Amino acid sequence: MLNSVIIKGMKVLFIRLFESYFDRTVPEGMKRLGWEVDEEVFFTPQDQTNDPKLQQLVHDRLEKMSGGWDFCFTVNFWPVLAPVLEDLGIRYVSWSYDAPLNFVGTPEMERANNYIFLFDRGQVRDYRSQGVTRVWHLPLATDPDIFSGEIEKNREKYSDCGVSFIGSFYYSPYTSVVSQIGGHLRGYLDGVLEAQKNLQGGYILPELVTDDIVSQVNADLTKDKSQSAEIFAGNVTRQNLIYAMATRITCIDRLTLLTLASGLADTVIYTSNKPEELASVLHQAQINGPVDYFTEMPVIFNRSRINLCPTLRCITTGIPLRAIDIMACHGVVLLPLSEESAEYFESGTDSLLYSSCDEAYDLMKFYLANDDLLEKIRDNAYAKIKRDFTMEERLRTIERTINDN
Repeated sequence: MLNSVIIKGMKVLFIRLFESYFDRTVPEGMKRLGWEVDEEVFFTPQDQTNDPKLQQLVHDRLEKMSGGWDFCFTVNFWPVLAPVLEDLGIRYVSWSYDAPLNFVGTPEMERANNYIFLFDRGQVRDYRSQGVTRVWHLPLATDPDIFSGEIEKNREKYSDCGVSFIGSFYYSPYTSVVSQIGGHLRGYLDGVLEAQKNLQGGYILPELVTDDIVSQVNADLTKDKSQSAEIFAGNVTRQNLIYAMATRITCIDRLTLLTLASGLADTVIYTSNKPEELASVLHQAQINGPVDYFTEMPVIFNRSRINLCPTLRCITTGIPLRAIDIMACHGVVLLPLSEESAEYFESGTDSLLYSSCDEAYDLMKFYLANDDLLEKIRDNAYAKIKRDFTMEERLRTIERTINDN
Protein backbone atom coordinates (compact mmCIF):
# COMPACT_ATOMS: atom_id res chain seq x y z
CA MET A 1 0.00 0.00 0.00
CA LEU A 2 1.45 3.38 -1.03
CA ASN A 3 1.77 6.07 1.62
CA SER A 4 -1.09 8.60 1.64
CA VAL A 5 -0.36 12.17 0.65
CA ILE A 6 -0.37 14.68 3.48
CA ILE A 7 -1.32 18.16 2.30
CA LYS A 8 0.45 20.00 5.10
CA GLY A 9 3.83 19.21 6.56
CA MET A 10 5.07 17.08 3.68
CA LYS A 11 8.06 14.88 4.43
CA VAL A 12 10.35 14.28 1.45
CA LEU A 13 13.39 12.14 0.74
CA PHE A 14 15.62 13.93 -1.78
CA ILE A 15 17.93 11.37 -3.45
CA ARG A 16 21.00 12.39 -5.45
CA LEU A 17 22.47 9.98 -7.98
CA PHE A 18 24.42 12.74 -9.76
CA GLU A 19 25.13 16.44 -9.32
CA SER A 20 22.53 18.80 -10.73
CA TYR A 21 21.62 22.48 -10.84
CA PHE A 22 18.53 21.71 -8.75
CA ASP A 23 20.46 20.20 -5.83
CA ARG A 24 20.27 23.47 -3.90
CA THR A 25 17.21 25.27 -5.21
CA VAL A 26 14.65 22.45 -4.96
CA PRO A 27 15.39 21.44 -1.33
CA GLU A 28 15.45 25.09 -0.28
CA GLY A 29 12.09 25.65 -1.97
CA MET A 30 10.67 22.64 -0.14
CA LYS A 31 11.92 23.95 3.19
CA ARG A 32 10.41 27.38 2.55
CA LEU A 33 7.05 25.61 2.19
CA GLY A 34 7.59 24.09 5.60
CA TRP A 35 8.32 20.61 4.26
CA GLU A 36 10.74 18.34 6.07
CA VAL A 37 13.54 17.21 3.75
CA ASP A 38 15.90 14.28 4.23
CA GLU A 39 18.75 14.02 1.72
CA GLU A 40 20.62 10.89 0.67
CA VAL A 41 23.46 10.49 -1.85
CA PHE A 42 24.14 7.29 -3.82
CA PHE A 43 26.57 6.52 -6.63
CA THR A 44 25.60 7.23 -10.24
CA PRO A 45 24.80 3.99 -12.09
CA GLN A 46 26.21 3.34 -15.55
CA ASP A 47 23.01 1.54 -16.48
CA GLN A 48 20.03 3.75 -15.65
CA THR A 49 17.60 0.83 -15.88
CA ASN A 50 19.30 -2.01 -14.03
CA ASP A 51 21.98 -1.96 -11.35
CA PRO A 52 21.44 -4.70 -8.73
CA LYS A 53 24.17 -3.35 -6.45
CA LEU A 54 22.68 0.14 -6.35
CA GLN A 55 19.13 -1.17 -6.05
CA GLN A 56 20.03 -3.34 -3.08
CA LEU A 57 21.97 -0.50 -1.45
CA VAL A 58 19.03 1.90 -1.81
CA HIS A 59 16.54 -0.69 -0.60
CA ASP A 60 18.54 -1.62 2.49
CA ARG A 61 19.35 1.95 3.48
CA LEU A 62 15.81 3.28 3.09
CA GLU A 63 14.25 0.26 4.78
CA LYS A 64 16.57 0.76 7.74
CA MET A 65 15.78 4.49 7.91
CA SER A 66 11.97 3.98 7.96
CA GLY A 67 11.54 7.68 7.28
CA GLY A 68 7.78 7.83 6.78
CA TRP A 69 8.22 9.98 3.68
CA ASP A 70 5.29 11.18 1.61
CA PHE A 71 7.44 10.78 -1.47
CA CYS A 72 10.97 10.39 -2.74
CA PHE A 73 12.25 13.05 -5.15
CA THR A 74 15.02 12.95 -7.76
CA VAL A 75 16.15 15.41 -10.41
CA ASN A 76 15.35 13.58 -13.66
CA PHE A 77 13.71 10.16 -13.70
CA TRP A 78 15.86 7.14 -12.93
CA PRO A 79 14.26 3.82 -13.98
CA VAL A 80 16.67 1.95 -11.72
CA LEU A 81 14.97 3.44 -8.64
CA ALA A 82 11.34 2.89 -9.62
CA PRO A 83 10.98 -0.82 -8.67
CA VAL A 84 12.87 -0.34 -5.40
CA LEU A 85 10.66 2.54 -4.29
CA GLU A 86 7.49 0.73 -5.31
CA ASP A 87 8.59 -2.30 -3.33
CA LEU A 88 9.10 -0.05 -0.30
CA GLY A 89 5.71 1.63 -0.81
CA ILE A 90 7.16 5.10 -1.45
CA ARG A 91 5.86 7.44 -4.10
CA TYR A 92 8.55 8.39 -6.61
CA VAL A 93 8.45 11.99 -7.86
CA SER A 94 10.97 13.19 -10.45
CA TRP A 95 11.32 16.48 -12.31
CA SER A 96 13.50 16.72 -15.39
CA TYR A 97 15.38 19.73 -16.69
CA ASP A 98 17.02 17.61 -19.42
CA ALA A 99 15.41 16.80 -22.76
CA PRO A 100 15.16 14.27 -24.06
CA LEU A 101 15.48 11.76 -21.27
CA ASN A 102 18.36 9.41 -22.07
CA PHE A 103 16.09 6.46 -22.76
CA VAL A 104 12.95 5.62 -24.67
CA GLY A 105 9.76 4.71 -22.81
CA THR A 106 10.47 1.79 -20.47
CA PRO A 107 8.14 -0.42 -18.40
CA GLU A 108 9.64 1.24 -15.32
CA MET A 109 7.98 4.53 -16.29
CA GLU A 110 4.51 2.98 -15.90
CA ARG A 111 4.81 1.88 -12.29
CA ALA A 112 1.91 3.18 -10.23
CA ASN A 113 4.15 4.93 -7.71
CA ASN A 114 5.74 7.15 -10.41
CA TYR A 115 5.04 10.85 -10.90
CA ILE A 116 7.35 11.93 -13.73
CA PHE A 117 7.35 15.68 -14.41
CA LEU A 118 8.91 16.95 -17.65
CA PHE A 119 9.49 20.60 -18.51
CA ASP A 120 8.94 20.00 -22.23
CA ARG A 121 5.24 19.64 -23.09
CA GLY A 122 6.16 18.12 -26.45
CA GLN A 123 8.02 15.32 -24.71
CA VAL A 124 5.00 14.63 -22.52
CA ARG A 125 2.84 14.35 -25.65
CA ASP A 126 5.35 11.97 -27.19
CA TYR A 127 5.39 9.67 -24.16
CA ARG A 128 1.61 9.76 -23.89
CA SER A 129 1.35 8.76 -27.55
CA GLN A 130 3.53 5.75 -26.69
CA GLY A 131 1.06 4.76 -23.98
CA VAL A 132 3.08 6.11 -21.03
CA THR A 133 0.58 7.61 -18.59
CA ARG A 134 2.73 8.48 -15.56
CA VAL A 135 4.11 11.71 -17.06
CA TRP A 136 2.99 15.30 -16.49
CA HIS A 137 4.07 18.67 -17.84
CA LEU A 138 5.74 21.06 -15.38
CA PRO A 139 7.67 24.12 -16.58
CA LEU A 140 10.92 24.80 -14.79
CA ALA A 141 11.49 27.23 -11.94
CA THR A 142 14.40 29.07 -10.38
CA ASP A 143 15.40 31.07 -7.30
CA PRO A 144 16.19 34.76 -7.95
CA ASP A 145 16.99 35.38 -4.28
CA ILE A 146 19.87 32.89 -4.31
CA PHE A 147 21.27 34.49 -7.46
CA SER A 148 20.90 38.08 -6.22
CA GLY A 149 23.08 37.35 -3.21
CA GLU A 150 25.80 35.85 -5.41
CA ILE A 151 25.61 38.79 -7.84
CA GLU A 152 26.14 41.22 -4.97
CA LYS A 153 29.14 39.27 -3.63
CA ASN A 154 30.88 38.61 -6.94
CA ARG A 155 29.86 41.57 -9.10
CA GLU A 156 33.32 43.08 -9.41
CA LYS A 157 34.84 39.87 -10.81
CA TYR A 158 33.35 40.54 -14.26
CA SER A 159 32.99 43.57 -16.51
CA ASP A 160 29.94 44.60 -18.49
CA CYS A 161 29.76 43.20 -22.01
CA GLY A 162 27.51 43.49 -25.04
CA VAL A 163 26.62 39.85 -25.66
CA SER A 164 27.46 36.71 -23.72
CA PHE A 165 26.91 32.99 -24.08
CA ILE A 166 27.39 30.28 -21.45
CA GLY A 167 27.15 26.69 -22.60
CA SER A 168 28.41 23.82 -24.69
CA PHE A 169 28.85 23.53 -28.44
CA TYR A 170 28.35 19.77 -28.22
CA TYR A 171 30.22 16.96 -29.89
CA SER A 172 28.17 15.16 -32.51
CA PRO A 173 29.25 12.01 -34.39
CA TYR A 174 26.84 12.92 -37.20
CA THR A 175 29.46 14.04 -39.74
CA SER A 176 31.57 10.95 -39.03
CA VAL A 177 28.59 8.67 -39.60
CA VAL A 178 27.32 10.24 -42.83
CA SER A 179 30.81 10.35 -44.33
CA GLN A 180 30.71 6.52 -44.38
CA ILE A 181 27.30 6.00 -46.02
CA GLY A 182 25.97 6.08 -49.58
CA GLY A 183 25.36 9.29 -51.46
CA HIS A 184 21.57 9.01 -51.77
CA LEU A 185 21.09 8.21 -48.08
CA ARG A 186 23.60 10.85 -47.06
CA GLY A 187 21.76 13.38 -49.20
CA TYR A 188 18.47 12.52 -47.53
CA LEU A 189 19.88 12.92 -44.02
CA ASP A 190 21.68 16.14 -44.88
CA GLY A 191 18.43 17.44 -46.37
CA VAL A 192 16.52 16.56 -43.21
CA LEU A 193 19.19 18.23 -41.10
CA GLU A 194 19.05 21.39 -43.22
CA ALA A 195 15.24 21.47 -43.05
CA GLN A 196 15.30 21.17 -39.25
CA LYS A 197 18.05 23.79 -39.02
CA ASN A 198 15.85 26.29 -40.85
CA LEU A 199 12.77 25.49 -38.76
CA GLN A 200 12.49 27.10 -35.34
CA GLY A 201 9.52 26.21 -33.17
CA GLY A 202 8.97 22.78 -34.71
CA TYR A 203 10.70 19.42 -34.37
CA ILE A 204 10.56 17.21 -37.45
CA LEU A 205 13.57 14.91 -36.93
CA PRO A 206 11.58 12.11 -35.20
CA GLU A 207 9.08 12.07 -38.05
CA LEU A 208 11.67 11.97 -40.84
CA VAL A 209 14.34 9.74 -39.31
CA THR A 210 12.46 6.43 -39.39
CA ASP A 211 13.45 2.92 -38.35
CA ASP A 212 13.87 2.08 -42.05
CA ILE A 213 16.33 4.96 -42.51
CA VAL A 214 18.34 3.78 -39.51
CA SER A 215 18.43 0.23 -40.92
CA GLN A 216 19.81 1.60 -44.18
CA VAL A 217 22.47 3.56 -42.29
CA ASN A 218 23.61 0.46 -40.40
CA ALA A 219 23.63 -1.60 -43.62
CA ASP A 220 25.87 0.95 -45.35
CA LEU A 221 28.21 1.11 -42.38
CA THR A 222 28.49 -2.69 -42.35
CA LYS A 223 29.44 -2.70 -46.04
CA ASP A 224 32.15 -0.08 -45.45
CA LYS A 225 35.37 -1.80 -44.37
CA SER A 226 37.09 1.34 -43.07
CA GLN A 227 38.05 1.51 -39.41
CA SER A 228 35.88 4.60 -38.80
CA ALA A 229 32.81 2.83 -40.22
CA GLU A 230 33.40 -0.19 -38.00
CA ILE A 231 33.11 2.05 -34.93
CA PHE A 232 29.46 2.78 -35.74
CA ALA A 233 28.40 -0.30 -37.75
CA GLY A 234 25.41 -1.97 -36.14
CA ASN A 235 25.44 0.51 -33.24
CA VAL A 236 23.34 3.32 -34.70
CA THR A 237 19.87 3.47 -33.16
CA ARG A 238 17.05 5.76 -34.18
CA GLN A 239 17.29 7.57 -30.86
CA ASN A 240 21.01 8.28 -31.03
CA LEU A 241 20.95 9.24 -34.73
CA ILE A 242 18.20 11.80 -34.04
CA TYR A 243 20.14 13.10 -31.04
CA ALA A 244 23.35 13.31 -33.08
CA MET A 245 21.53 15.36 -35.72
CA ALA A 246 19.93 17.61 -33.08
CA THR A 247 23.25 18.33 -31.39
CA ARG A 248 24.91 18.99 -34.74
CA ILE A 249 22.23 21.57 -35.57
CA THR A 250 22.54 23.09 -32.09
CA CYS A 251 26.27 23.55 -32.59
CA ILE A 252 25.66 25.25 -35.95
CA ASP A 253 23.01 27.48 -34.36
CA ARG A 254 25.37 28.61 -31.63
CA LEU A 255 28.33 29.23 -33.90
CA THR A 256 26.15 31.21 -36.32
CA LEU A 257 24.55 33.39 -33.64
CA LEU A 258 27.87 34.11 -31.96
CA THR A 259 29.48 35.00 -35.28
CA LEU A 260 26.65 37.47 -35.92
CA ALA A 261 26.81 38.84 -32.38
CA SER A 262 30.57 39.37 -32.40
CA GLY A 263 30.17 41.57 -35.48
CA LEU A 264 27.81 43.84 -33.55
CA ALA A 265 29.25 44.09 -30.04
CA ASP A 266 31.90 42.77 -27.67
CA THR A 267 30.96 39.12 -27.29
CA VAL A 268 32.16 36.81 -24.53
CA ILE A 269 31.83 33.00 -24.45
CA TYR A 270 32.14 30.70 -21.45
CA THR A 271 32.32 27.03 -22.40
CA SER A 272 33.83 23.67 -21.55
CA ASN A 273 34.90 23.28 -25.19
CA LYS A 274 38.58 23.89 -25.92
CA PRO A 275 39.24 27.47 -27.08
CA GLU A 276 41.35 26.29 -30.00
CA GLU A 277 38.34 24.36 -31.33
CA LEU A 278 36.37 27.59 -31.62
CA ALA A 279 38.91 30.34 -32.21
CA SER A 280 39.19 29.83 -35.97
CA VAL A 281 35.44 30.28 -36.36
CA LEU A 282 34.74 32.79 -33.60
CA HIS A 283 37.88 34.86 -34.00
CA GLN A 284 36.14 38.11 -32.99
CA ALA A 285 34.75 36.74 -29.70
CA GLN A 286 36.51 36.33 -26.37
CA ILE A 287 36.50 32.64 -25.45
CA ASN A 288 36.82 31.55 -21.80
CA GLY A 289 36.50 28.34 -19.85
CA PRO A 290 33.43 27.17 -17.91
CA VAL A 291 32.04 29.07 -14.93
CA ASP A 292 30.41 28.06 -11.66
CA TYR A 293 26.63 27.87 -11.78
CA PHE A 294 25.94 29.69 -8.52
CA THR A 295 28.85 32.07 -7.98
CA GLU A 296 29.90 33.19 -11.48
CA MET A 297 27.09 32.54 -13.95
CA PRO A 298 24.60 34.95 -12.30
CA VAL A 299 27.07 37.86 -12.51
CA ILE A 300 27.72 37.25 -16.21
CA PHE A 301 24.00 37.12 -16.97
CA ASN A 302 23.46 40.29 -14.98
CA ARG A 303 26.30 42.27 -16.56
CA SER A 304 25.60 41.30 -20.19
CA ARG A 305 23.35 43.53 -22.25
CA ILE A 306 22.02 40.49 -24.12
CA ASN A 307 22.43 36.81 -23.19
CA LEU A 308 22.18 34.25 -25.99
CA CYS A 309 20.22 31.08 -25.26
CA PRO A 310 20.00 28.99 -28.47
CA THR A 311 18.09 25.93 -27.31
CA LEU A 312 19.20 22.33 -27.71
CA ARG A 313 17.15 21.33 -30.75
CA CYS A 314 15.66 18.18 -29.24
CA ILE A 315 13.79 20.38 -26.76
CA THR A 316 10.58 20.42 -28.75
CA THR A 317 8.38 23.01 -26.99
CA GLY A 318 9.86 23.78 -23.57
CA ILE A 319 11.69 26.71 -22.03
CA PRO A 320 15.19 25.63 -20.93
CA LEU A 321 16.46 26.30 -17.41
CA ARG A 322 19.19 28.59 -18.73
CA ALA A 323 16.64 31.03 -20.17
CA ILE A 324 14.76 31.21 -16.87
CA ASP A 325 18.00 31.63 -14.93
CA ILE A 326 19.06 34.53 -17.18
CA MET A 327 15.86 36.40 -16.37
CA ALA A 328 16.14 35.48 -12.68
CA CYS A 329 19.54 37.19 -12.68
CA HIS A 330 17.97 40.40 -14.02
CA GLY A 331 19.33 39.70 -17.48
CA VAL A 332 17.94 39.94 -21.01
CA VAL A 333 17.55 36.64 -22.90
CA LEU A 334 17.58 36.11 -26.68
CA LEU A 335 15.64 32.87 -27.07
CA PRO A 336 14.27 30.85 -30.01
CA LEU A 337 10.54 31.04 -30.55
CA SER A 338 8.74 27.88 -29.43
CA GLU A 339 5.29 26.85 -28.34
CA GLU A 340 6.00 27.51 -24.68
CA SER A 341 8.29 30.54 -25.02
CA ALA A 342 5.51 32.24 -27.03
CA GLU A 343 2.95 31.18 -24.42
CA TYR A 344 4.81 32.54 -21.40
CA PHE A 345 6.79 35.49 -22.78
CA GLU A 346 6.36 38.40 -25.17
CA SER A 347 9.21 39.49 -27.41
CA GLY A 348 10.19 43.10 -26.83
CA THR A 349 8.41 43.16 -23.46
CA ASP A 350 10.16 40.60 -21.24
CA SER A 351 12.40 38.73 -23.70
CA LEU A 352 13.74 38.71 -27.25
CA LEU A 353 12.25 35.82 -29.27
CA TYR A 354 13.46 34.92 -32.74
CA SER A 355 12.27 32.52 -35.44
CA SER A 356 15.43 32.63 -37.58
CA CYS A 357 19.07 33.69 -37.39
CA ASP A 358 18.23 36.72 -39.52
CA GLU A 359 15.60 37.79 -37.01
CA ALA A 360 17.99 37.18 -34.13
CA TYR A 361 20.54 39.42 -35.84
CA ASP A 362 17.97 42.17 -36.35
CA LEU A 363 16.88 41.99 -32.72
CA MET A 364 20.46 42.20 -31.45
CA LYS A 365 21.28 45.09 -33.75
CA PHE A 366 18.20 47.08 -32.75
CA TYR A 367 18.27 46.51 -28.99
CA LEU A 368 22.03 46.93 -28.60
CA ALA A 369 21.43 50.46 -29.88
CA ASN A 370 18.56 51.05 -27.42
CA ASP A 371 19.68 50.50 -23.85
CA ASP A 372 16.54 52.11 -22.43
CA LEU A 373 14.41 49.41 -24.06
CA LEU A 374 16.76 46.69 -22.82
CA GLU A 375 16.37 47.98 -19.28
CA LYS A 376 12.58 47.75 -19.50
CA ILE A 377 12.83 44.18 -20.81
CA ARG A 378 15.27 43.34 -18.02
CA ASP A 379 12.89 44.65 -15.33
CA ASN A 380 9.79 43.02 -16.83
CA ALA A 381 11.51 39.66 -17.16
CA TYR A 382 12.72 39.70 -13.58
CA ALA A 383 9.23 40.58 -12.31
CA LYS A 384 7.66 37.76 -14.34
CA ILE A 385 10.11 35.18 -13.02
CA LYS A 386 9.52 36.33 -9.45
CA ARG A 387 5.77 36.04 -9.99
CA ASP A 388 5.27 33.01 -12.26
CA PHE A 389 8.37 30.81 -12.09
CA THR A 390 8.93 30.30 -8.38
CA MET A 391 10.08 27.01 -6.96
CA GLU A 392 7.32 27.12 -4.35
CA GLU A 393 4.53 27.34 -6.93
CA ARG A 394 5.95 24.43 -8.94
CA LEU A 395 6.24 22.31 -5.79
CA ARG A 396 2.63 23.09 -4.92
CA THR A 397 1.68 21.85 -8.40
CA ILE A 398 3.56 18.61 -7.70
CA GLU A 399 1.72 18.29 -4.39
CA ARG A 400 -1.68 18.79 -6.04
CA THR A 401 -0.86 16.32 -8.81
CA ILE A 402 0.19 13.48 -6.56
CA ASN A 403 -2.82 14.15 -4.35
CA ASP A 404 -5.21 13.89 -7.32
CA ASN A 405 -3.53 10.99 -9.13
